[in-house]
Amino acid sequence: MVHLIWTPIPSSLTLPPAQSQKRWCFIVVVADSLSVAETSFDEGLELMATGGLRRTHEAAWKELWLKSKVEVVGSERLLKAVIGCMFYLLSAFPSIHDPTDFFGGVSPGGLSNGSDAQDYWGHVFWDQEIWILPTVALFYPKLARAALEYRVRTIDGAKYNAQKQGYKGLKLAWQSAMSGREMCADDIYGEQEIHINGDIALAFQNYYYLTEDLTMFTDGQGSQLIWGVADYWVSRVTWSPDDQKYHLLGVMPPDEYYSNVNNSVYTNTVIRRNDLEVYEIVTDPHGPAMTWGMFAIGWLELGDAQKAQRLLEKCFRNIQGPFQVWSESSDGTGAVNFLTGMGGFLQAVVFGYSGFKVQKECLAFSPLLPDDLSELSICGVSYLGHQLDWLFRRDEVCVILREQEGSAASAKKCDLQVILKATGTKIPLTPGNKQNEQGIIEILCTDERNRSFLGVLFFVCGWGVCQLLYTREKSTFTIF
Repeated sequence: MVHLIWTPIPSSLTLPPAQSQKRWCFIVVVADSLSVAETSFDEGLELMATGGLRRTHEAAWKELWLKSKVEVVGSERLLKAVIGCMFYLLSAFPSIHDPTDFFGGVSPGGLSNGSDAQDYWGHVFWDQEIWILPTVALFYPKLARAALEYRVRTIDGAKYNAQKQGYKGLKLAWQSAMSGREMCADDIYGEQEIHINGDIALAFQNYYYLTEDLTMFTDGQGSQLIWGVADYWVSRVTWSPDDQKYHLLGVMPPDEYYSNVNNSVYTNTVIRRNDLEVYEIVTDPHGPAMTWGMFAIGWLELGDAQKAQRLLEKCFRNIQGPFQVWSESSDGTGAVNFLTGMGGFLQAVVFGYSGFKVQKECLAFSPLLPDDLSELSICGVSYLGHQLDWLFRRDEVCVILREQEGSAASAKKCDLQVILKATGTKIPLTPGNKQNEQGIIEILCTDERNRSFLGVLFFVCGWGVCQLLYTREKSTFTIF
């Protein structure tokens, strides 16, 4: 049961003629028990009366920005959009201080939206795992875990969905609420958009690569979900005696203009450049907001930063002033506070420009900035329990391994070393030159797209703060 208490909101707000500005304050409390709701509401009223409500609010956000932030130099418009997206995405998650509370997942419009067939009724889609979680998990893996634990709590509903379709294992709901049973009013989506199973499994994999947190799969029952998804795929495929292969028939891909597709795939890597060029022409200009961010990432992977930037700027059409709130479509229609579009946009900036790739063996990077951006900083990247601050410029990359405090400082300590790709030269960066193969974090920097950087950077967990700077022009690594 959900309990809400709020201050009354008048039907209109009037500014007196003699005043040029006035501040109105309203609060709403949402809790899973009446006692918690009442206590929190009383605390909010007291803070309002003493003037502390805004102060504590600003202090909480300041703490978040110190822990993680993304900034660019060269485009104020892009910077505002990035900050706005981070603000609304983090607002949709629990507090970083207590992310273990019961969490109901993230819907495309956030928990504050969804009624009368609007904003997808507040249901949780693949948007959470594919569009929203990648950026959130990179900075706050505990928040990502809270979202994945929501999926674990829907296992019973997913089992019911699979059995209803006549299959084994788990069929995670295309539109999910509390129970995990399919909530989509149109049967075709719930029956055919089964890529949701793979999307969620991919999010679990990404989380593990970032954290190596096995408790998610043991204590958190993540393994039960993954096995259930695997069982579903085994029962869902169709064997063809003609070509001696299994086929996945009658599905709807992420491109919802088509249904009953056989053997659908997200991307064909062999012809991916043609994919980008062809689909840019035929893509609906008023389509979902996350579209152009993915185009941008594709062109960045192919080394065309200017084309990527041009396409990314199309996302600005979906931003509604003055508070940087996104709409689902560029004409202002569709879901409001469209977190899915914000997530796709942030992925283009955070993963596209940096070239970050979360892989089984490493956190890879291969930066590429467009001409109008001179600098990109990504602070608070969380990788295997350590925090990294990154600074990308055209001719240099700076990496700062933050000094850990408290319980984090007592965790296993690891060394930092650099291996130059061109020569294989190994440069130890910590006293004692300790080696710990199982703790290696590999950060690759290649010249596949005529990058300025050459070398392979290995982070073998670190202790203290160190800054690594490599510029090709100087052909040296400078350690601060």
